[in-house]
Amino acid sequence: MNCNCCENLHKTTALSVAGLLTVTNPNNIGNFDRFCLLLTICPDSVITGVPVAYTVTINGTAVPVWDMWGLPVMTDRLRTRRVYRGRYITTGTPHLTLTNVPCDEAAIASTISATAEGGE
Repeated sequence: MNCNCCENLHKTTALSVAGLLTVTNPNNIGNFDRFCLLLTICPDSVITGVPVAYTVTINGTAVPVWDMWGLPVMTDRLRTRRVYRGRYITTGTPHLTLTNVPCDEAAIASTISATAEGGE
């Protein structure tokens, strides 16, 4: 698989039922550094109930994973064997923004509804 971002590729090594991703090489990532995420664990095999928002530990801190519109990426929006590209942002609320997450109207509505119900 050629992702054109191999020096920034982070593969998942664990996923908790709360949506916390553990990735390879999560340290020394700076503001606006590229971050390519590759899921190696199927979310559906770990999270069997209502989708939850992803978080990932970067530089020792769990940060939320957002799409390009600033909405949380839920566990039903990412799939394995696909590279999701983005950047780690430390200004404001530190977070990981993924720019190529599927975002049709149904996915956005589902994410907003789940976030509102979850009382983030």
